[in-house]
Amino acid sequence: MDEIGWLGDELGRSGVGFAWAVRQVPADRLELAPPAGLGEWSALRHLFHMVWYEREFALPTMRLWLGGTPFTDDGLDEEADWQAQRTGVELGALLHAFAEGRDEQRAFLARLDPTAWTEERLIGPSGKPRPVPLSWVVAKTYQHTAEHTNDVLRIALFWDRFAG
Repeated sequence: MDEIGWLGDELGRSGVGFAWAVRQVPADRLELAPPAGLGEWSALRHLFHMVWYEREFALPTMRLWLGGTPFTDDGLDEEADWQAQRTGVELGALLHAFAEGRDEQRAFLARLDPTAWTEERLIGPSGKPRPVPLSWVVAKTYQHTAEHTNDVLRIALFWDRFAG
């Protein structure tokens, strides 16, 4: 299997793994800040972050390789979006939004011209973009998923140890 196909499959599997990790956190702890030593964010906040990050950064960045228009992070404020939506956010809706975003990324990779994999585009914060290949963008999404899966599983597995 080629690298694009492999990484597309891994995006799917890691997305399923992240969603599974979130569902391992007891319902009464999903929205609670974890005990000291397990980070500052609740499991639900991690899930919101993943949905937000992939919608606002990962997908728009990937679209650059299909001729999408450059975007900036001007006006984006994840914390403000979280504060505005946190009281009405539902686990099922967030998990569904996360899965849809992953499906869109995998569909993008499936229709990608393989030569685009190593082509560089300017990405990054306004005023400080840098050239990176698409392979870096997709690998970053994979790494980001692993990072947050770890964080959420630590909440699910070690809450009582850190709380005691």
